[in-house]
Amino acid sequence: MNYTKAVFIREFEMLLLDLFGKGRLNGTVHTCVGQETIPLALAEYIVDGDRIFSNHRGHGHFLAFGGDTKALLAEMLGKKSGVSGGIGGSQHLYNENFISNGIQAGLTPAAVGYAKVNALKNNNNIAVVFVGDGTLGEGLLYESLNLASIYQAPVLFVMENNGYAQSTPFALMYKGNIKDRINGFGIQYLSTTIWDESFEEIVKEAVNLTRTGQPVFVEIECYRLNPHSKGDDNRDEKEIALFRQKDPINQFKLNNPNLAEQVEREAVDVLQRILKELDEEANLKSVQQHQYVYSQRVEWEAVQRIESDRINKLIYEGLKLYLSMENTIFLGEDIANTTSQTPGEYGGAFKVSGDLSDLYEGRVLNTPIAEASIIGFAVGAALNGYRPVVEIMFGDFLSLGFDQILQQVSKIPEMYGRKINLPLIIRTPMGGRRGYGPTHSQNIEKHFLFLPNIRMIALNSYTNPIDIYKSLINSDYMPTIVIEDKIGYTKKLCEIEIRGYKVMRSSEDFPTLFFKPTGITANLTILCYGGMLDEVLRAMSELLEEEAYPHIICPLEISPFNIYPLLESIRMTKRLFIIEEGSRYGALSAEIMSYLLANKIEIEKVSRFSNESIIPCAKEAEMNVIPNRTTIVSNVLNFLYD
Repeated sequence: MNYTKAVFIREFEMLLLDLFGKGRLNGTVHTCVGQETIPLALAEYIVDGDRIFSNHRGHGHFLAFGGDTKALLAEMLGKKSGVSGGIGGSQHLYNENFISNGIQAGLTPAAVGYAKVNALKNNNNIAVVFVGDGTLGEGLLYESLNLASIYQAPVLFVMENNGYAQSTPFALMYKGNIKDRINGFGIQYLSTTIWDESFEEIVKEAVNLTRTGQPVFVEIECYRLNPHSKGDDNRDEKEIALFRQKDPINQFKLNNPNLAEQVEREAVDVLQRILKELDEEANLKSVQQHQYVYSQRVEWEAVQRIESDRINKLIYEGLKLYLSMENTIFLGEDIANTTSQTPGEYGGAFKVSGDLSDLYEGRVLNTPIAEASIIGFAVGAALNGYRPVVEIMFGDFLSLGFDQILQQVSKIPEMYGRKINLPLIIRTPMGGRRGYGPTHSQNIEKHFLFLPNIRMIALNSYTNPIDIYKSLINSDYMPTIVIEDKIGYTKKLCEIEIRGYKVMRSSEDFPTLFFKPTGITANLTILCYGGMLDEVLRAMSELLEEEAYPHIICPLEISPFNIYPLLESIRMTKRLFIIEEGSRYGALSAEIMSYLLANKIEIEKVSRFSNESIIPCAKEAEMNVIPNRTTIVSNVLNFLYD
């Protein structure tokens, strides 16, 4: 054991507590005092290419695995030179082989995804993910253990069991046997304590077993000598005193007083010198401001109607093109065409994936029903240089993965100082008209609109999915959610034609469609997106008969949203009618109307029409709830002439 490094880590943590007490640290700080020897024991067997996934108590982990002390302290002090640019703070640390996160179990599926990509690359590297005993209450941990076992991902789960989940004793919130839980997933379980003579040998065994190409779980009993964070400690003083005597570092000091004193003094001197240097550096004073609705000029080109295959086949061809790149992986529920256990063709619930699992064997993976860990797995694959595509069977189920989308996909590119790209795609069908009922028919895109660092695309029947995937290949690395129209899979491109209209698309990678009447002046603008485009197009013959001559604006990229094409139309028509299948409140229509008001856009009239109910199963009720041809006509005419 490297006790010189252990003492240094402890002095670093004590410095943080001192700085916090002086008001120099913002937020919170979780120290690892008493647990320093765990990452140091592991560090002996970690090699280049291994990746560490840490948690809220990660300072000691970071330093043990070679992290830069000055950059770490700079992060704590909110300096631009910090490991995460001053954005992440205590719980969100990053370097090329290390990442930590404050969400319990939040990075466990990412560790599995990272490790699985190592296996695909045929290297000997592993992922190590730290969890606390309290994390045993998180369902995401068990999803991750299951994924790791299914895919035989070389990931080592390290549980630091300090006996407390924040302030609650472990025994009060845990029942059963840990070993039985882990063995239930078919995963090797090892255990030790930081006080055992065999401690380092058990750690070595755990790492070596993982390198054989399997997941391993090691439980290490320890004791946190300091509070959970700052001063929140309600433990018995006698208990703390007992473990302080047993503490390996204190034992080292007791047995080597002169050496310990020297090591301690040198550590303090180094840290004080670094602190003095950092006092001269500038603090982080601002961060990027996100522009969710913006106006950027576009050029227009005509859309040529073509004879094409069904849209689900075109999506298949787009995915095929994407997967032709070696560093791609496709995962989701029931997407594989054939397996030894389930012979016969399947290829996804909406027959999009087809035979991709045969064409790209090993890179098209069936997953359990576990949306959160599927998305988290994709995060890990992206961190390891791959470009994953995730299929979520129904858009409604995105809610089950919301934690990963919000806390990881959205935040990772930014909270680690813009040092990470996440080139991942999440595909999912949304919408009703299939009779699937309340949990399988909703348009819930508004809950994901305008999340930082996430692009959202809504497919429509006039934009070729192949072109979209070409753009995704060549575009930036922004994570992208692709919404597919559930009843649009069997349609063909440009199936519905409007006589007397010219169809144009913007010059953007993810274009806006502009349907413009020829030979007559438009008297209103209709904005819609996704599957709603077809309903609007079906309503056009009746609208034209009633002398309603709309521009139709249909954006492909709904977040972030380029409002310029819409403004260009509004300047001509002075009237705007927005149609959405999902509920209007807090939706795209709300943001558009807010933008018009805030920017004092000259407009005579604006309104919106949407579904304001849970979509039912009964056929007639379902059709009456969702905006359709008939209700669109009546609402547009009322808007135009009332």
